[in-house]
Amino acid sequence: MLGPDRDFEAELRRQWDEEDVQQDQRTERTELSSLQLSEAAPAPLSTDSPEPLRIVDMDPQDRPRERLLRMGADALSNAELLAVLLNTGQPREDALQTARRLLRDRGLVGLLRSDVHELMRFPGLGEAKAARVKAAIQLAARGMADDEWPAREPFRSAKQVFDRFRALLGDLVQEEVWVLVLDQQHCLIREERLYKGMVHGASVRVAEMLRPVIVHQGPSMIVVHNHPSGSSQPSAPDRTMTSDLWSAAQTMGISLIDHVIVTRSDFSSMAQLGLLGEGR
Repeated sequence: MLGPDRDFEAELRRQWDEEDVQQDQRTERTELSSLQLSEAAPAPLSTDSPEPLRIVDMDPQDRPRERLLRMGADALSNAELLAVLLNTGQPREDALQTARRLLRDRGLVGLLRSDVHELMRFPGLGEAKAARVKAAIQLAARGMADDEWPAREPFRSAKQVFDRFRALLGDLVQEEVWVLVLDQQHCLIREERLYKGMVHGASVRVAEMLRPVIVHQGPSMIVVHNHPSGSSQPSAPDRTMTSDLWSAAQTMGISLIDHVIVTRSDFSSMAQLGLLGEGR
């Protein structure tokens, strides 16, 4: 866990600068070695499927970073955008080649599902690059959710909760439990992820779910979590936890509006299923 005095962004930038210097040195050695080999090696046989161009073989103005600056991000392929994030490659493989290999192996959804330690095990991705990629992917997912749901728009239905959290939770392989703290008009005061669990399920104490609501003085709340299995139907533990939470919230004067289960393409609402209040 990061200490309160650590500047994570500054540390990453120092690591990136060190990587750039090391890569420049490796590139110089690699280019010199390639030049020496090319003088002795025979010309390769032509094929019907030539290898994609490496960054070093491109016209400077056609390289990913330069094209992004000149034409905008929309003009770049997924591999080129990822190469801009990676910034540098490794011996015998530049950033664009690493990006293509990473996308073939994981795909965009796989990058979202992978945590930073899984990415660090991929050849060519060290701590700084893996952190950079994961941060960018997570920001994109959060941006989609924020764009779909304005902060002062009241939550009136489970479908609205699903629309907000599908991008964040729908493709995860682990369960996450989030609490939405709402005001009297059911507008968002704060949202907090309380738990990230194993595939087999999440177990969060009722007191933990009520804490952010009490701290931020919210009169109402919504709980949302995902089912990596793809089935949105509430399990027996889901029903028990919802019943216990509703009872505890009532004693604290807090209104539990709903508990929404999210998958990639579907959702279930405890309120709609009659599992809140007296109908539980």
